[in-house]
Amino acid sequence: MAFESAEYRDEVVKIEPKGIEHVADAERHGRVSSVFSLWFGANVELATLSTGVAAVALFGLNFAQAAWGLVVGNILGAVILGALSTYGPRLGVPQLVHSRSAFGFYGNFVPGILNAVAGVMWFAVNTVLGVFALMLLTGTSFLVGLLVMAVVQVLVAVYGYNMIHAFERVFAVVLTLVFVGVSVFAFGHAHYGLPFNPKAPVAFGGVSGGIIEAVALGWSYLYGWTTYASDYTRYLPPSTPPRAVFWAAATSNFIACVWLELVGVALATVFPRAAAGPNPVSILTGITPHWLVTVALLAVAIGTVTANVLNIYSGSLSALVVNLPLKRWMAAVLVGVLGGILAWIGRAHYYLEFEDFLFVLGYWLAPWAAIVLVDFFLVHRGRYVTDRFYDPRRAVGPGLWAWALGVACAVPFFNQSLYVGWVAYHYPQIGDVSYAVATVVAGAVYWAAGRRRAA
Repeated sequence: MAFESAEYRDEVVKIEPKGIEHVADAERHGRVSSVFSLWFGANVELATLSTGVAAVALFGLNFAQAAWGLVVGNILGAVILGALSTYGPRLGVPQLVHSRSAFGFYGNFVPGILNAVAGVMWFAVNTVLGVFALMLLTGTSFLVGLLVMAVVQVLVAVYGYNMIHAFERVFAVVLTLVFVGVSVFAFGHAHYGLPFNPKAPVAFGGVSGGIIEAVALGWSYLYGWTTYASDYTRYLPPSTPPRAVFWAAATSNFIACVWLELVGVALATVFPRAAAGPNPVSILTGITPHWLVTVALLAVAIGTVTANVLNIYSGSLSALVVNLPLKRWMAAVLVGVLGGILAWIGRAHYYLEFEDFLFVLGYWLAPWAAIVLVDFFLVHRGRYVTDRFYDPRRAVGPGLWAWALGVACAVPFFNQSLYVGWVAYHYPQIGDVSYAVATVVAGAVYWAAGRRRAA
């Protein structure tokens, strides 16, 4: 870029010059309130609502059962996301750059590649929802809607950090107002007394298994954001209180996700056929008054953008972490193009594919999160030399082996439509507890190995 990064500061209409470089103190700016509005805006959208729908449509749970599971899962996810968000002001580096401390410069290519792929997949998942909404609003074809959505989302992400925060700040308010209206209908018409449905597609674990699956579903939804956490706090001044950052990130994610997921649970009890159908947007088309349907569909399209600009931006940072020879804006365009292609391919059978996607995300993210939390809070206690994150001589760290072991130990506990592990198959009533297994194993192994090798 022709201008110095220090001149970027809080300029919204300038393209962010940085990629994954450290943000110096002179470049720091912003307030903690922007952390709250960013995460709230990113989660007040249809993919979050669809998570609640899945708890009913796939696991057969009634309102109370789904609510218990989703609330617990969101508490776990919000605490982890809040803790990781505090790294930004303290270290001034993106989340996957800090991950190099535990995994090593080249060992970190594994989570870096997985996260770049996840960014592409999240882009596809959310874009499908936005395109379905545009099709109902305008009568356009899927392809035309896809092109429109992709261009808008990529453009915001190309401008970068400040534009994303500004965009979320405005549309968090707009989306909140719309979904308050949807909530009034959903909670007012929900069938709270419906029994557990043992004939649901993934209800073979009974009520207990379904509730544990709902915990994992809510947990994995927020896990999808964890690798992004410090990407959106790294420009905050180093004097920013970590406690304030933690609560801003944790509460915004928890409130937005639990709210929208419970709206999804309620709507699934009102419109069970729509909940089981291939088009997730149809869950909104039966609400009244009818004018609210039009407003809600427009909100779905906007919410797609608020979520996906984070997926594109952080996905592009991950591409740089694995040393792709691209500028950040080029990587953002690449993520958008690949995500658009995937959205076209995977536009049918949304709910089962969405559930599979969330669980697969959690399978690798759970041990990764455990390792980077242990590395920061127990091994290094928040004290790092910045050069540690950019030194290729630290090729492979013990975090990679701890992560691999955590994933391996969790495999017998996998429980979703793509694969059911041995333990889950024989004891379906325990649902999917692989996240807990992977977290404990990876965290304990890395703590034992990492503390001896800490520089």
